Amino acid sequence: MRVSLEDRLLLEGFRVHSAATVDGARLLLQHGVHPGVVITDVRLPDGNGAQVFEMCRTRYPGLPVILMTAYVSVADAVRLVKAGALDYLEKPFKLEDLIETVRLAVEDHSGSDDKGLRGSVGNAERNAIVEALERCDWAISRTAEHLGISRKSLWEKMRRYQIER
Repeated sequence: MRVSLEDRLLLEGFRVHSAATVDGARLLLQHGVHPGVVITDVRLPDGNGAQVFEMCRTRYPGLPVILMTAYVSVADAVRLVKAGALDYLEKPFKLEDLIETVRLAVEDHSGSDDKGLRGSVGNAERNAIVEALERCDWAISRTAEHLGISRKSLWEKMRRYQIER
């Protein structure tokens, strides 16, 4: 699932750093990676997502953290959200919902009026959509399927970025 999420986030124009373990996440955070948002599974080979959340909360207070799991514990979800986690998703979830949550979290977390990361992500997303539309001969259904999004989402993105044929 991690690799699939990486691919989709890259397609959406996000810069992605990933780790498969708590120790891997610790190394990334200790060596200068300053993420705009963190997505972690609750169950990890060497620990759990709550540990990743705590590392993020300590090192980067206010950093949006999204936790996901197939093994929902309502008590854990409530505890982590009350402690400041942005969201707690139960698998399976709609990928569109996760992408939109990430996009909003990055925009909110940037906290500035300059284009910065938002502008670069927006430009990358717009370019990816235009390329996909051209590759699919501007067929909306084929393009949406190629991008792994709904037709409605594609239309909304085309409107947002003022993409016309």
